[in-house]
Order: sequence, then structure tokens, then C-alpha cells
Amino acid sequence: MQHSAVHRPRDVPCRGKGCTLTFVSVSSMLLHLESGACVSGLTRRIIDAKIREWDRSNIITDPTRLLTFSSPHAHSQTTYYATDAAWNGSAYECYLCHGKYKSLAALNQHLASPRHQDKVYVCPQATCRVKFTTLSALCQHIESERCGVHRFREVKLAMDGIVGQMSRLTM
Repeated sequence: MQHSAVHRPRDVPCRGKGCTLTFVSVSSMLLHLESGACVSGLTRRIIDAKIREWDRSNIITDPTRLLTFSSPHAHSQTTYYATDAAWNGSAYECYLCHGKYKSLAALNQHLASPRHQDKVYVCPQATCRVKFTTLSALCQHIESERCGVHRFREVKLAMDGIVGQMSRLTM
């Protein structure tokens, strides 16, 4: 596998309806969808909801982290935001991790990221079981070939099936 994106072709089409962008990997395509930047309107919240629905055997999802889920359009994930009260005299400070940011907008961008969300995805390799907050992060882990999980046919079939179903998602 070529690990540098510079040396790989952009041959992974976006699965979002109406999007014509292509990517160097499945994980980069998923990151595009999760960011909400795709013209299809897909977001991390919608993708997470569908993965929970599709992964009924919990091959890549942690069932202990999915107990409070309701629907893709419900606000089931905690939404954090900061106000001017986050100013500590020298920077805007995250009240969860104490990271410091130069602007309130930067702090709110951090709070809107998956940084403080539950780790609902899990590597299916029995000897690994590392947990992730996003599907794209799990996919990057699989693509990295670090733990050897990419060699298992069931994992490849499950991931191909999930990515294949992405094209059915619409707003």
C-alpha cells in the first residue's frame, strides 16, 4: 500500500448524492462527508445514526456507547459551545480539556469537532479493540494496516458494505 497521498490517485468517488469530488482513500472521503462540507448535506451525526442502524452485529460499533441514540435528526449527541466567559485573561480556554485558543470562533470550532464526543467506533480486531470517535478515524486505522485487521475478509466486506450504502443516504 502506498501511504503518501501524493503518490496515490484520487479514485475514490464521494458517496454523497450530487457530489462529484474524488479522494485518495475511503477515510478521506468519509472525513469529507462527516465534516458537513459535502453538497449532499450529509453530516457526522447522520452517518453515525446510519452506521448504528446498519451495524446490528456491532462489528465496528461499541454497543455500550450506543444506548442513548434515538434518530439521525435528533440532537442525541451533546453539543458544546463557548461564550466570552471562556476568556481566561490571555486566551479562550476549553472548559473540557483546557486547550487554549486565540479566538472564540476557534474554540467553538474545537468544541464542534468530535474531540469530546463518545468513542462509538471500535477496531474489530480482537487483539486491538482501539476505540474512535468517527468512522473516518476507524477507517484511517484500518487503512494504516497497523494491527493487521485489514487482512480479514469479514472486515473488508463489512466496510465495503457500509461505504456502498453511503450512496443511499440523502437529506
